[in-house]
Amino acid sequence: MKQIIYFAVFVVVASCTKKVQLSDDYMSELEQYKSEKMDSRKKGYLRLVTLTPLNDSVNIFGKYKNNNLLLKIEALPDTIGFLVYKDSILNFRANSDIKVKGANDSLISSVDLTFDQYGGSQKLFHDHINWQIITRAKKHFLRVRDSLNPEIENFKGFRYFKPTADFIFNADFEYYGTKKSEKVKSKLGVKTSTNFIGKVSFNYKNERYSLGVGESGFLMVGDETNNKKTYGGGRYVYLDLPDINGKTTLDFNKLYNPPCAYNEFTTCLYPPRQNHLPFAITAGETMERIQ
Repeated sequence: MKQIIYFAVFVVVASCTKKVQLSDDYMSELEQYKSEKMDSRKKGYLRLVTLTPLNDSVNIFGKYKNNNLLLKIEALPDTIGFLVYKDSILNFRANSDIKVKGANDSLISSVDLTFDQYGGSQKLFHDHINWQIITRAKKHFLRVRDSLNPEIENFKGFRYFKPTADFIFNADFEYYGTKKSEKVKSKLGVKTSTNFIGKVSFNYKNERYSLGVGESGFLMVGDETNNKKTYGGGRYVYLDLPDINGKTTLDFNKLYNPPCAYNEFTTCLYPPRQNHLPFAITAGETMERIQ
């Protein structure tokens, strides 16, 4: 497990003043982190072009203006296919003469959709788009990705605060005896049940703070910069968790904006109330876009 805190800083004493600086190794690792984050956005959420709720009967999608699931992509057919509920089963049927493929590249004319534990269906593909059905608050939504979406290249990223050692903590992580499920607010305006597996605790200016941590080390954080210099819905970071209760590095220089900060077709979760810190975290990603 990487413990960045051990090599992240070094001390320079000049004119009897102690100055804490970040090492060259740390700065290189942080730049690599930013680059990887940008790359994942281009391959992921920047491809989203639609998030539309389904009705309870027949749903028709394509670029035809009268479709209830309208895709504003000029190169697409008027109608790609139909999503139909029958006896609680959601079926996809491709329009005639439209080639739709599954993940294994097999041609599909009709298929009953199945859903994973997170409420997502299998993906289907046509030309440069793919789609699936996602479930939020027991409702189904059509989510479409376009590998040629102009926003993939138009988006240049966000600016970061200047990296600082003041917001790198040698923190303590403690697993809960059992997962705690909590409903948290989301961009869709509904609450989503989310699992928290433990808490991370750290000291800042002689005060002790604890934050709930989700599965795989996922941490949602709110602070006093939100709606000012940073995204109003808080920011995210992943922790490298120990196998048992113990130390972990909490590095707020790696806080990043959730996808709803740069794509309207997302369903971001917002930090729960206990994860709002009563001070400004002047570290990590801001809301200022790079032009």
